[in-house]
This record gives sequence, C-alpha cells and structure tokens, in this order.
Amino acid sequence: MVVGAAAARERRTNPAVLHERHKPAFSVSGPARALKVRKPAIRYARSATGELERASADKRGYDLNLRQIEVFHAVYSVGSISGASRLLNVSQPSVSKVIRHAESRLGFPLFKLVKGRLMATEESHVLFREVDDLHARIDTFQRTARNLKSTLSGSIRMGVLPSLALSLTPEVVSRFRRRLPSVSFEVSAIHHDRFRDALISRDCDFVIGHDLSPAPEIARVPLGVGRVGALFKRGLLPAEGTTISLRELRRQDVIGLAPGVAIAGLIDPELGSPAVKPAILVRSVYIAAGMARHGAGVALVDEFTARGFVGNDLEFRVLDPAVTFELKALHLMEAPLSRLARSFLDLQKIVMREAVPPAVDE
Repeated sequence: MVVGAAAARERRTNPAVLHERHKPAFSVSGPARALKVRKPAIRYARSATGELERASADKRGYDLNLRQIEVFHAVYSVGSISGASRLLNVSQPSVSKVIRHAESRLGFPLFKLVKGRLMATEESHVLFREVDDLHARIDTFQRTARNLKSTLSGSIRMGVLPSLALSLTPEVVSRFRRRLPSVSFEVSAIHHDRFRDALISRDCDFVIGHDLSPAPEIARVPLGVGRVGALFKRGLLPAEGTTISLRELRRQDVIGLAPGVAIAGLIDPELGSPAVKPAILVRSVYIAAGMARHGAGVALVDEFTARGFVGNDLEFRVLDPAVTFELKALHLMEAPLSRLARSFLDLQKIVMREAVPPAVDE
C-alpha cells in the first residue's frame, strides 16, 4: 500500500517521526517463497537553519571496512585510480566505486580533481597517517602467517651493525640459503642508535647488535660474545702472539673510534689513561680498518669487523685484559620471531662460536 499524502505531510512536518518504515510495495505468493521488497527506513532531523531534512546515516555508517581501507591506501600511495587498480589487480571502475562508497560512509570527500589530476584532501592526509600504520601491521601479520606456516620458504628482513655486515652476516646468510634456497633476505646495515626506529617502523623483523639501551617494548635474544682487539699492518708489532696489552698500545699510534660508534663506549674506559690517547679518531670501524691497512696505526675494532680484513697484510690480536660485548637479536614484543627467523638466529649462534676462539689464559 502506498503511503498516503496525509502521512507524507505528517512525516515532513513532525520532527518526532524518525524511523517510520514503509510497508511492502508488492509481494509475490505461490509455491515459491514469498518475495518481499521493503524500502529503506528514512530518517529526518532538523538542520542548523531549522528546516526539517533527511538525516545522514547513523553512527555505524562512519566505519570503513578493510577493503575500503586497502583501496584508499592504494589510491593515496600511487596518486591515481588507474595506478591503484594495477596495484590491486582490479578494474578502475571497481576502485572508483569503493572510493565513492567510502566517501559516502565518511561523509566527506577523500580526493578531488584539480586540473585533471587526482589530489588528496586534507582529511585524506590525516587519515593516511593512521591507515599507513595499520597497513604495515596487516602486511607484517600476513608475512608472519606465511612464515609460521613453513620453515622451508618465506622472507627475512633484518638489520645489522655495519661491523657485522662485511663478514659475519654474509656468511650466515649464505649458509642458511644453501640449506633453504627458497628463503629470501632483505638486509640493512643500521647503526645502533637507529635500531629502535627500524623496529617501530617495521622496516626490519629483527636487528642484531650490541651495547643496546633497554626498552620495555623490545625483546632480546642472546646470540654470543665478541671481543675487542687491535687490527694492524703485519710486521708493525715485532712479537708474535694472539693478544696485545695496553702497555704495548701506548707505544703505537692508536686509531680510536668516535663516541657515535657502537663499541666506542667499551673501548673508552680502557683508553682512559693519558698515556693511551688515539692519534686518529674515526667514526666508522671500516675507516679504522682502512687506516690500519695503509699503516696509519693500530685500529681498535671488534673481532667481527677484523674478520673481514685479516689477511696477508693485516693481523688482529684481542686486548688483554679482555674487553667483551654480547651480541643480541632484538624484535618488538608484539611481533614475535617467525620460525624462519628463529632458525636463522640458531645458525648465527653456531657461526659465532666457530668464529670466536676460546679466550687465552695467560
């Protein structure tokens, strides 16, 4: 039955009428199940000007589903409907439709055309900051789910100190991929003061380093112990041996490390005596090793850095008394290590034990 004119007038003039439902416009009877068509409920509210008008969707209408968030993220990231459609492997009309529905639910535009180009609105900029973090978390979840499913394939994203990137890390990655060739890696050299940022931004699944500041949101996995020593041009020191004392260092031009280098804090107390002052101060273990190779002095570096340089022209001896540090793998508490990552770190421990000889007792 069609709603009468009187009822329509009542609906237009009475603000109290908010949720009156229309009766079915028609129905089908017979052997088949009855088909009923019902028009949606109509809501009215008084506008700022005092006029009675149809109200917007209820509060639930402001929520976006994950598909709408995904499409919005794609359009914002690439800056066009066509680019988003290629990224998502769907048609352009599908992308446009999802964006229109999202704008309808939100009640404001997400994009606008300016001289034929799609531009994000101010509201989009605000939303994207939240959506980008959510998108990264979803990506992490999906990757973790894939990695948890199997230890035979997947990907590992890791950050390591520059001192580990030259020798130790390449060896572990190479041995791991010989065992599991379908596993892919993304490896970054990161200074210790950027570890937390790399984890928080989800750039890395875990990072490996030492001398790390405690943080409640970071979990730690001990990997092993390393030592600091002297790297120098072969023949510079006459005596044979595997260690070097501070007394011997005082007679040499020492190449020291600036405070920003990870192991500098370990070495500085040992060089606290005025008799042991670096003749050259550098901000990279690689620079220190390069200086030593050219005979500029004795470089104080960790043994993992030295491992990538020792050869016919360079020799390495650990300090006596020993200066040690512990290598650890760090990851977010809320992002547990995958089975693949745990397997990789187990191999890292083995390679470290092989690389680090037992301490020499004098």
